[in-house]
Amino acid sequence: MNVYEAQLNDFFVTIFNDILRLEEGSLAKGKHKVLSVNEMHVIEAVYNSENDEKNTMKELSERLMITASSLTIAVKTLEQKGYLIRNRAQSDKRKVYVCTTEIAKEAYQEHRAFHEKLIANVSEQLNEAEIAALTLALGTLHRFFKKLK
Repeated sequence: MNVYEAQLNDFFVTIFNDILRLEEGSLAKGKHKVLSVNEMHVIEAVYNSENDEKNTMKELSERLMITASSLTIAVKTLEQKGYLIRNRAQSDKRKVYVCTTEIAKEAYQEHRAFHEKLIANVSEQLNEAEIAALTLALGTLHRFFKKLK
């Protein structure tokens, strides 16, 4: 690994961990202290899938890149906490749709506000050209990681 690759690796690990800790801290200070970051990401996936009716257990597990059994455990826990509801499809009883409750929608909005504030704070540190370059680089990384799925 050359110097730049080592630095990139350090940035990836550090930034990932920093964002994770910030998310954990935000959840711990908010109204939804009972949620873990992973649970919040499940809620986020359900919330973002409901309008497209892509909120079946199968589609959600693919979107989150987790096994169906891991998602089942997470959804069951979130259902017990009052954040999600599971419904069987009327046309095909094998299909199970997952829906957010009002409290989940509130948690999602709080989490989304955290992300918006985070991005606003990062954007304040950069000029327009730096934001454009960062956006381009992150887009390239996103496409690369998407291919690895």
